[in-house]
Amino acid sequence: MAVLKHTSVASALALAAFVAGAPAPARAAAGVTLDQALAESFAGARIEPRTLALSPADVKRVEAHAHARTEARLVTAYVAWRGDTLAGAAFTDRRVVRTREALLFVAVAPDTSIARIDVLAFFEPPDYRPPARWLGLFRGRGARTPLAPPREVREIAGATLTSRAVNGSARLALAWYELLLAPDLARGPRAAEAR
Repeated sequence: MAVLKHTSVASALALAAFVAGAPAPARAAAGVTLDQALAESFAGARIEPRTLALSPADVKRVEAHAHARTEARLVTAYVAWRGDTLAGAAFTDRRVVRTREALLFVAVAPDTSIARIDVLAFFEPPDYRPPARWLGLFRGRGARTPLAPPREVREIAGATLTSRAVNGSARLALAWYELLLAPDLARGPRAAEAR
């Protein structure tokens, strides 16, 4: 895995590709913006975007650990620091729910638990959109508290595919954090930055 320098141009291109890839009649339900989600997850923290380039071996390890498939080969980690203390990291994940896509934001706390999940974009009908209250059920879950619906986090009635998509994104974010990002971050902000 390689850590690449992140640029705002790359973010803009990724968002444009996501929106351009949606079928013409689809309209995304309004969600929070990436900046809002980061500010609410890590109030007062310094955010350092880092692009993680996943090798084929990294993809296999992540998928085996998360029990979820990932199409992403480049993953942006939004690492939050308060001084030299790690406040957590966040990831976005694009998933097909039924036939249309959703863009989910998953914040991970330093203890490798879910800090927050937000919906940034949702192209499925509004009835299938996960409510904020249900997303809050993921808070505090992580490596020591498994994520496998419906046992640990009950599925949304009538929106099983949405439930599974969110759960998959949460498990992938935890795997990206634990397997790829945390080893570099353990050495501190300056060491990870130098790579």
